[in-house]
Amino acid sequence: MRSEALFLFILILIAILAVIIVALYMRHRNFQMFHQERMAALEKGTPVPIGHTLAPWSPRVYLLRGLLWSFGGAALVISLLGISVSTRRPLTAENTLYRAQTLAQSAKITIEEAKQIVEQDRKAREQGVSSSVALLGLIPLAVGLAYLVFYYTGRSRQGDHAAPAAQP
Repeated sequence: MRSEALFLFILILIAILAVIIVALYMRHRNFQMFHQERMAALEKGTPVPIGHTLAPWSPRVYLLRGLLWSFGGAALVISLLGISVSTRRPLTAENTLYRAQTLAQSAKITIEEAKQIVEQDRKAREQGVSSSVALLGLIPLAVGLAYLVFYYTGRSRQGDHAAPAAQP
């Protein structure tokens, strides 16, 4: 079980790194093509194309970021809880017997005493992913809520950005 989880984790990590590398390469290619376009325009004597301009800033950016982070965090919590619930399963009889035998050999006790200990431990433990892993989703959820609180309590939402009153 541990080796499968480690393999899955490494596979997901490699996939994430591949996506990041492809995105960075595509960004580099866009900048490179824009540079070639500008150089060709300079050589021909035509007007040089204007560079990429950023969209005008708006307080709604914080609303968008808050919604993205919040929904992303909530989805992460739900998916990790789903994984936790779907991987939970009781220990098999074979696993229980193996644990009792190894406990009896290592602790130098009878097999009956080892079975009792394993049964007591079995009630307290199940195999699978712990549901506490889902708490990792609370981090992006909290970031999103912070953005939303900032957006709704910010001066831009309260109408304070209007022109100041004329002083006498």
